[in-house]
Amino acid sequence: MTSVSMTRRGAVRSIALAATIPFACGRAIGATVAAVDRGAAATAALLRVAFPHGRLTPDFYRGVAETYLKEVAAKPAAIAEHDRGLALLDGSHIAPFADLPAVIQKGLVEKIDQEPFFKAILWRGAELIYRDRSVWKMVGYEGSSLEYGGYHDRGFDDIDWLPRAGARA
Repeated sequence: MTSVSMTRRGAVRSIALAATIPFACGRAIGATVAAVDRGAAATAALLRVAFPHGRLTPDFYRGVAETYLKEVAAKPAAIAEHDRGLALLDGSHIAPFADLPAVIQKGLVEKIDQEPFFKAILWRGAELIYRDRSVWKMVGYEGSSLEYGGYHDRGFDDIDWLPRAGARA
């Protein structure tokens, strides 16, 4: 058996180093979780600016953002483009995009609305939001009409807000 001699100072240094490892790992994991959380918050705020409905809750937008981010996470190029786009929005250096007032958020979005990442989230966000049946009633969509004979027999001509043809106003 070999004997290893260690001084008291060496032992204390080793114990101190060992004690900091869980803390350092926890901070790294915490930082990653915080970055993901900030990304979801910024994406939800972006969706709210793009599709502003007063009756949709922040939790609804957050759920749509999380669904979108899960889909994008499977494509490294798409997630890199999305992160680049969020960095453009956070580039105001005033505060993170999600924490800015709505009027400033809208102004920032107007500056980046031709970016590929914005077009991608606009298309997919519209689908995710408006395919949700809870949104249909809010926007006045009565649902599919195909199984009821189509719109011709189901409200196609109910335009009572127009004057009848030949009627004098």
